Amino acid sequence: MGYYGRRLSHVAFPGVAVLCYHGIRRADEATPFNELHVTRDTFERHCELLAKSCNPISLDDFRAARAGTRPLPPRAVMVTFDDGYRGVLDYGLPSLERHGVPAVVFICAGPVLGSRHFWFDALWSREGEAAVLNAREAPFAEWRTLITSIDKPADPGEQHRPLTVEELRRLAASLLIEIGGHTLSHPTLALAPAEEQRREIRGCREALQDAINAPVDAFAYPYGGVRQDYLPETAGIVREAGFTSAFTTGESFATLDGDPFQVPAS
Repeated sequence: MGYYGRRLSHVAFPGVAVLCYHGIRRADEATPFNELHVTRDTFERHCELLAKSCNPISLDDFRAARAGTRPLPPRAVMVTFDDGYRGVLDYGLPSLERHGVPAVVFICAGPVLGSRHFWFDALWSREGEAAVLNAREAPFAEWRTLITSIDKPADPGEQHRPLTVEELRRLAASLLIEIGGHTLSHPTLALAPAEEQRREIRGCREALQDAINAPVDAFAYPYGGVRQDYLPETAGIVREAGFTSAFTTGESFATLDGDPFQVPAS
């Protein structure tokens, strides 16, 4: 805390540092892709550091800065989560609230609204990480057949699982949280036909808006790499679906004059 706090207090950011998290877990909990899920103690320390040494902003703050109606504070940081894990509500939200840190949670709508495990967690549990990495690069029809075959209900008693609809609504009710879209089923959009991309993107937005009875205006591309994971034309489909911004996994700061449909988050 002391070292990074001192360093950060003298650093000027060239834009907004958008941080991309996934799940939050207990220290003694082993999860699929464990390295993507920080422990709750680690996340608590992150929030404390951000609140003391940076200026956490909401997506609304970023929109207003882009529109020229509100200045960005120095060392602006935006916290985001992908997928929609239960741990974001159980472990993440209390830390965010303790330190006054806003966040955007990008929800993969199908598993959350249908109480199913994310396909990559189900496949990891059955065949391991290599099988998941191979599957995400498979032709779209082959991938669709695979994820249908491994569909797995999520037990509400499980800790590592997607949010339920009721939990999603509780999360969305927080004044610190904005809900965004992350497709219906988390495909590699670059491998999907344009019509399937539209179904995944538009369907996600419509389903989430119905579930939380609120606008869903931001989107995050699954995996997030341009050309490898989504195509330039995918950004146009996101725009057509009614979203006003979209986030990638580009390793850069988000600038006010950058493409609103390719905002880097890492």
